Amino acid sequence: MKRGLNSDDMQKNNRITVFRMLLEKGPMSRTQLSAEVGLQKATITNIINGFTSMGIVDVDGDSAAGRRAEKICLKLDHLYVMSMGITRKDFQIALYTIDGRQLELEHYEFHKEDVLEDTVRRMAGKASSMLHRYGDKHVLGICVAVPGPYMRDKRNGNEVFDVTQFPMFNQLRLREILEDTLGRPVTMFHDAKLSALAEYRNAPEAREDRNISLMVIRSKGYGIGVGMVINQKIVEGQLGIAGEVGYMGLNYNGDKEHSSFEACAGTDSVVRYMRERRYEFPHTILKEDSSYLDVIQAYKEGDPLGGWAVSKMAWMLSYGIANLIYTINPDCIIIGPQYPDDEAFLGQVKGNLRTMIHPLLAERVHIRSSKLRYDSFLLGGYYYLIEKLLKKTNFFDMIREVMNVEENRRV
Repeated sequence: MKRGLNSDDMQKNNRITVFRMLLEKGPMSRTQLSAEVGLQKATITNIINGFTSMGIVDVDGDSAAGRRAEKICLKLDHLYVMSMGITRKDFQIALYTIDGRQLELEHYEFHKEDVLEDTVRRMAGKASSMLHRYGDKHVLGICVAVPGPYMRDKRNGNEVFDVTQFPMFNQLRLREILEDTLGRPVTMFHDAKLSALAEYRNAPEAREDRNISLMVIRSKGYGIGVGMVINQKIVEGQLGIAGEVGYMGLNYNGDKEHSSFEACAGTDSVVRYMRERRYEFPHTILKEDSSYLDVIQAYKEGDPLGGWAVSKMAWMLSYGIANLIYTINPDCIIIGPQYPDDEAFLGQVKGNLRTMIHPLLAERVHIRSSKLRYDSFLLGGYYYLIEKLLKKTNFFDMIREVMNVEENRRV
């Protein structure tokens, strides 16, 4: 038989509810807070008084004792979270305030001569320096976005990486290196799932319907990752690999390396397509060693070879999306910022789909490009950490400890 909440649990839940509302919606009056969260005004006042004693609220930029119509706002100076990410091509480290402002961003592009473990130690060192600058206790959590497949067995705590065409990563002691250097636990999560969370939290579609099912397709090089949010939750699966559709076969002819979804529609595929037919386009501006960005630029400038290569990638992407629509049937599909962000490319994808799926499906699914023009897994890491922190029973104790440190420093 499930027991109800006791008085202490109820008070903690009420405090978290009010804190979350102020965090997500910004300054509000006591009356507005009462209406939004369904608590009595007297309860709201008690909670705000507690926040005032911790030093984490302000009223119209002044004090918490004022007229009823004054706006309550969170004052979260000196409280941060760190979001990190590593891909086949780079690593990034961002520091966010608790209310979501990015304060710092470190970015390092891998070089051919780099040894992966040394590069990870470089990342850990830069993160450690950032922690030292802002204060270790002031950073309430650290999230690391990783490429997939990334499997977690919750029964025994084992973690397994199986990143396609990145065998060095699969043997990497990533968690051990980071936690040894930083001297504290880190939260590890799949990058595409974090991107999906960031997209969901910023999607106008989700503001209209919180229970919208949303899918995000991202690619940075060879791989393709898909993250899904359904009923406001990230879809993880038994071992955390739900959405690893890069392994889905599209054009199987006995050559696994070139027949999967990620091989056919990952952003690296456009370079392969360009090279396969370059001899047929003697006047192209593209060269044998042209990069993905070179091909995309040539496509935007009207180069026929660049246009053909991008069109083939768009066709393969549409083919994979058609399979996903028939499998998951999401309300909204967002194509990540690594793909061309122009209407012509999106139009090709949608036009291809109309030849592949039932007209009713084509009409009802909403497909668009990402509005977040950067690697959204960093922002997703911020949102993921905030959710984990709000579930901690000692969340406000952590805040109180930091605020006491700051108070003593001022004295």
